[in-house]
Amino acid sequence: MLAPILLFILMVVLPVPSFALYNCPRCNYKVGSNDFKCPKCLLILDAGWSQYKPVKSTITVRKGYDTFIRHPQANNRAYKADRNAGGDKTGEIGVWGGPTALRYLIKFDIDTAMNYYEVDYLSFIPKKALLYISALPKKSKIEMPIAIYPLTRSFTPGNDEFRTRNRNAAGCTWYNATTAMPWLVEGGEYEKNCVSKGIIKSGERNAIDVTEVVKYFYNKSKKKGDWVAPGFIIMSDPDNPLAPQGFVTIYSLNADDFSLRPELFIQ
Repeated sequence: MLAPILLFILMVVLPVPSFALYNCPRCNYKVGSNDFKCPKCLLILDAGWSQYKPVKSTITVRKGYDTFIRHPQANNRAYKADRNAGGDKTGEIGVWGGPTALRYLIKFDIDTAMNYYEVDYLSFIPKKALLYISALPKKSKIEMPIAIYPLTRSFTPGNDEFRTRNRNAAGCTWYNATTAMPWLVEGGEYEKNCVSKGIIKSGERNAIDVTEVVKYFYNKSKKKGDWVAPGFIIMSDPDNPLAPQGFVTIYSLNADDFSLRPELFIQ
C-alpha cells in the first residue's frame, strides 16, 4: 500500500519531461520537441546553433535564383525550340554536343545572409566555403569532374522550363544574360583565372570546395566598397580529358524537397 502512495508523490513532485508537436519553421512539416532535425527538410531545430539564430562563425545561404543553359548543339531534337530561362526543378551538367555545352548558373543572396548573421563583409575574411549540390541517381554511376567560376556579369532567370516545347526567350539563355541584354561572350561571362574544381557523383549529395571563388567575390567587393557577387557558373571541367560523356542531373533551388536544394556554407 505504501509503494503506490510514494509513486504518486514522486510523480507530482518530480518534473516530467514535456513533449509537444509543432510545425517546422522552414517547411511546415510536423515535428516533435525532442527532434534534433526536421525529418523532411533536415533543418537543425535545436542544437545550440540553429540556422535561424545568427552565428558569426558560419554563414548559411540557401536563397537565391538559378538557371540551366545549354549550347544549341546540345538541344534534344524533340525540343529544339526550347529556351532555357529558369524555373526547372532539375537540370543537366556535363558533356553533350561539346565539353561545356551544359551549364548551370546560380546566384546566392550572400549579402542578405551576411546582414542576417550581422556580418560586415568589409571586415569578414572567409576561410572556407562549401557548396552542396544533390544529383539524381542514374542506372550507371557517373562521376562528373566540374569547374566552378565566378560570373562577372549578372543574369536574370525566367519562368520557362525545359521540354515544354514553348519558345520563351525571357530571362537568361545561352545568348542573353537578361531578356534585353546579350552576353558579351555567349554562354556566360566569367573570370577564367579563378576556378574551384570538384566532382559531382550521381545519386549523392556532393560537397564542393568553392573557397577560391568566394574569396574572389570578397576581394572584389572590398576594393569597390560595395558587395558584388553575380553568381557561380558550373560546367564540366574543360581541362579534364577524362571527363565522361553524358551528364549528371542535379536539383535546383526550385526543387520541391528542401534537403535536395543547393546550399552554400561560408566560414
